[in-house]
Amino acid sequence: MKKIFVIYWTLILLSWSATAQNDMDAFRFSQTNWLGTARFMGTSGAFSAIGGDFSTLSTNPAGIGLFKKSEISFTPIVITSFKTNSTYKDELATDKRIRYSLTNFGTVFSIDLGKNNDNAKLKMLQFGFGYNRINDFNGSSFASGMDQNTLTTGFVDAANGTDFTDLSHDALSAWNTWLIDTLTGETDQYTSYLNGHRLQQSNYIKTSGGIDEMTFSMGANYADQLFMGITIGVPFIDYEQQTEYSEEDKNDEIGTFNKYTIYDNLNTTGTGINAKIGVIYQPVNFMRIGVAFHSPTFYNNLKEKFERNIISEYDNDEYEDSYENLSKYKLSTPLRLIGSLGFVIAKRAFINAEYEFADYSMATLYSSDVYLYRYNFNEENKVIGRNYGISHTVRVGGELTVTDFFLIRLGYAYSSSPYRDNINDGSSHNISGGIGFRGKHFFFDLAYAYRLMNDNYWFYESETLSPVSRKIVSNRFAATFGFKF
Repeated sequence: MKKIFVIYWTLILLSWSATAQNDMDAFRFSQTNWLGTARFMGTSGAFSAIGGDFSTLSTNPAGIGLFKKSEISFTPIVITSFKTNSTYKDELATDKRIRYSLTNFGTVFSIDLGKNNDNAKLKMLQFGFGYNRINDFNGSSFASGMDQNTLTTGFVDAANGTDFTDLSHDALSAWNTWLIDTLTGETDQYTSYLNGHRLQQSNYIKTSGGIDEMTFSMGANYADQLFMGITIGVPFIDYEQQTEYSEEDKNDEIGTFNKYTIYDNLNTTGTGINAKIGVIYQPVNFMRIGVAFHSPTFYNNLKEKFERNIISEYDNDEYEDSYENLSKYKLSTPLRLIGSLGFVIAKRAFINAEYEFADYSMATLYSSDVYLYRYNFNEENKVIGRNYGISHTVRVGGELTVTDFFLIRLGYAYSSSPYRDNINDGSSHNISGGIGFRGKHFFFDLAYAYRLMNDNYWFYESETLSPVSRKIVSNRFAATFGFKF
């Protein structure tokens, strides 16, 4: 039973009830993959004790306190190539995709309170507004192989005990496309003629969208030693998953049956709110210590639209059936803690190391039903607590000013598996680098980031079904333009 909890790609294939939300929804929308400016990405996001970059408003808001001038930054060019190698039943399949996105736009206004008073302790006040992309859902994968299992067994299980005149959702669609039929003399017991035959199973998944967080921030610089900041974050979820799953009688064992295909489309949108506070303390000129706390994000009204279309193909006939579900739910994500240590070297370089803590077992689903009866998500929340745990993220990055206007950057980040008991991997490695050009009023940054993640997923729930083993690689190129004034 572990298999159904460990990868969200199977969510749609398991949606045999009107309430489709499960632990994978909570996990997917609780994860972060901090993006933003090219400078930030060039160091793998290792900026929490350094500050002075707009992306830190989403990680350690105290970073706004390091701004000495007002600034506008814009990251309109982010090109990402995705490559997924999937192995199923010893068959290797590769899928590639290229996506374009925007990951940052923001402005910071700095007010110099000590300009006319050298003795003033409160040196600066800053206000920031804009957005950063905090997770990216773009990707695709394909897997195919021969197996004697069949998804129609699940349709049979869903239908058993229900008269054929009262079937709904998957069971009804399977009945209408002749993938299941009643046993002889029965009206509420079913079978599938695909059972016991080797079938070519194929699964293609394409995902798109992301979580873009609007940031409303305020910061302060006290005595050039203590930097403080607070951010009110308003994240926007826009997620779409398209799935195409098929089983084909390649060996021509099943009479006139040739193939059936399930086409699914899932779209989820919603808006949340959170609060983040941070402090950076500079005990000596060359060292900075940063701490940040992120409250849970509360999504009050996530809207989900799910559409399924099943087509079965026979020698001389084709059958088709479809249905649609609309639902709403609420979600609270885990809190986060970030601790960091940075060193500034002769005002020409820095190195920053940080640690991020997140406990995914704290994610919780809620009903948004305003009526007396509310689906309580008790079972789903038990699964979250049982299958997810603490993920540790470590980031190290640095920047070197080669000349007065040219800079280079390097970074590395590692996130441990968020799953309990080794039911899946899900860990990731990120290696990045970048260059920057700094003028008196204009700056331009380029970054490259390589990300590797390994995981397993299952086409559907079955105790005898083999997993698909995946290696997911992304190559991201980003460019940021900015002005200081």
